[in-house]
Amino acid sequence: MRKRANMNKFLSIYYKVDDLIETVIKYLCAFLLCVMIVVCFGNTICRYFLGFSFKWSEEIVRYAAVWVTCVGASLTARIDDHVAMDLLQETIKNPKVKAVCYAMTRAIACAFLLALLPAAFEMVNIYKSAFSTGAHMPQWVLYISYPIGNIAMVLGYLRIVPPKVKKIWTDTVEKTEFDLINEGVIE
Repeated sequence: MRKRANMNKFLSIYYKVDDLIETVIKYLCAFLLCVMIVVCFGNTICRYFLGFSFKWSEEIVRYAAVWVTCVGASLTARIDDHVAMDLLQETIKNPKVKAVCYAMTRAIACAFLLALLPAAFEMVNIYKSAFSTGAHMPQWVLYISYPIGNIAMVLGYLRIVPPKVKKIWTDTVEKTEFDLINEGVIE
């Protein structure tokens, strides 16, 4: 009984921390997208109407795009909307086997994300003293986005996979729009 209470307390804390991480990532991605729009628009206006452009603008946009891509991917993982090879899983009728297949595919994804972390941190280490030419930003800022995104994706999968496995196992998963189209319910 005490173990269960400790587990529930741990999960409660984990969910609060994960909610905070998700909120920070959403606002960060929104901010970076705004920065990209403003910098690109401003640089375009300056180039065509004033005859000059900012040499740092391309690097700022590139850094922001990499961060939005790497860290923003975790938002897609949190709603289980990444492209996945679930064709085999969709053809399986037994919900228990389907649940095991689903859990295995997400476990393999997490294993790859974690296996790539040492190389990602090595890239951060390699570029820790290098600076970009235009904006004079440290290049490690660019490369740290990948391990942060990987860790955020794994945390997202850890949150969504267990309840979804339980729903698949008990055959209580809501049908997706794709399923409804295939069944002819939606045209």
